[in-house]
Amino acid sequence: MNISGVEIGPDQPCRIVAEISNNHNGELSTCLRLIRECAEAGADFVKFQCYTPDELVALRGDGPAPEPWGSEGWTMVDLYEKAQTPHAWFPNVVAYCESLGIPWFSSVFGDDSLRLLEDLDCPAYKISALDNETEFAGGMEIDRPLLMSVRGDENLTTAAADFFLDCPEGYPQTEEYNCLYPGFSYHGDSWRVPRAAIANGCELVEVHVQLDDDPSELEAGVSLTVSQLKRLCAFAEMWTP
Repeated sequence: MNISGVEIGPDQPCRIVAEISNNHNGELSTCLRLIRECAEAGADFVKFQCYTPDELVALRGDGPAPEPWGSEGWTMVDLYEKAQTPHAWFPNVVAYCESLGIPWFSSVFGDDSLRLLEDLDCPAYKISALDNETEFAGGMEIDRPLLMSVRGDENLTTAAADFFLDCPEGYPQTEEYNCLYPGFSYHGDSWRVPRAAIANGCELVEVHVQLDDDPSELEAGVSLTVSQLKRLCAFAEMWTP
């Protein structure tokens, strides 16, 4: 598979995807700084999550948010609104990625977001493990690479993708895994877990990343710091099976 000229496969170094997610804490300036620091750390890609709260409700429903937010009266809509990367930011963040020479792509969660990303010439798309059996995932008509996270050896019936990532249960994930797929999607704060995935032969590893001095308000426990990312990228570059 090739994304923006970067080859991904068994004869290549393991590629590292730095997931920005909501770790910008609602500030565009923080988002841009995080992109720059991930690029400087050696990430092969930065990835975003493009959605509207309505799109996530359509996919996953509403209701009380998980703890600790649920006991504070948050609904899932409140959490989606807090966590989203606003659509209005995307032209700026894409232009910034291009100015730095760091390839980018995005997870997508609905038709409006897909249209936005298509207008921005998004080079690849990702579907999350929670949404890989949805009507939206099964009905995407795109001519770009499609990556998909999968929970273990689940039998997908409606979704097709060009590349699969193992996304084990747990938020955070705490164990080291022998990946069942060529990719690994990690949610945790230890760089040693994705390092083990690289050593086990993964071709692409995705990690959530936060700034060292400005931790994520929502996902600090499932994100590496930029310093940890730098160590992971150095390991991926030197590792030879």
